[in-house]
Amino acid sequence: MNVSPPFEAIAAAIEKHDSFGIVAHVGPDGDAIGSGLALRLALESLGKDAWVMSSDAVPPSCRFLPDWKSVHGAPPTQPPCVFIVDCDGTPDRVAAPYHLIQNARFKVLIDHHRTSQPIFDVNWIDAGQPATALMIFQLLNFLQVEISPDMAQCLLCGMSTDTGNFRFPNTTPDCLRAAGDLVEAGADPATVAFKLFDERGLGATRLLGIALQKMQGECDGDVIWTALTADDFHLAQAGDEGSENVVNFLRNVRGSRFAIILRERTDETGTVARVSVRSEPELRSDLFCQQFGGGGHAAAAGFRVRHKSFIDSTAFVVQSACKWIAQDHPEIKDEG
Repeated sequence: MNVSPPFEAIAAAIEKHDSFGIVAHVGPDGDAIGSGLALRLALESLGKDAWVMSSDAVPPSCRFLPDWKSVHGAPPTQPPCVFIVDCDGTPDRVAAPYHLIQNARFKVLIDHHRTSQPIFDVNWIDAGQPATALMIFQLLNFLQVEISPDMAQCLLCGMSTDTGNFRFPNTTPDCLRAAGDLVEAGADPATVAFKLFDERGLGATRLLGIALQKMQGECDGDVIWTALTADDFHLAQAGDEGSENVVNFLRNVRGSRFAIILRERTDETGTVARVSVRSEPELRSDLFCQQFGGGGHAAAAGFRVRHKSFIDSTAFVVQSACKWIAQDHPEIKDEG
């Protein structure tokens, strides 16, 4: 998708306001956290106040980033301007109290998910971008912000997350050139790759073993799935973050076209099945998850199932996946 970035409008919003909130999607990953922190650091370098807000915890894989502990559920005061990054900005997808967006006088959306809609004051939506972090990098260059080593580390984290450490088909020449610039600015690619893709805690490693032991195949091996119960998390002595990236191991099984992990968790509504999907891009994970209120990318997406038992949720999702892969899906025309 050839999208003309609204740099002037974003620059005007930054010039006009003195304080900013920055929000991203539920279950934040390296692109959400890295983009948010880099933008916050850039705004502070321009003499502004800014806060990255997330009611969901920063995942362990991102806790090497500079000042990650500054991410909180809410700012000390209502920011007059809010940036929504790496997220469509709808109530079910934002990991922050929604009144912070509703009560903001001005709202800016910066996102690369194809399911986003232009519903705010300024909307920069470009599904051709491999990562929101690359969009933030381009914005900072337009603003002539000197990218510090801390900003560079955050941006490289975001770009590496959504390109599978520059291995996924969405890795573009612009992305690789930007990564080189970030390394020159002080980012450490070895640390970023290790923290994001290799390092696991003891409990998380136990949980991975349980997930792989319970792994099953359906539809002649096209669908590979596993389901982790609350008891599995307790047995492994792992928290919610312990299941991070497990779905990638399922996708790596030879012959796997559509990989699913379900995790039994609870919230104010009761039992919740958190679902992560990885697939061949042509199978459109994003559209599969969107029909259940989720979203993401053609090859990686997620959603949550409520108001069902975990057993029923698991059967429902697996059956839906088998039906989905047998159907024809829209061609990908605009995603990098």
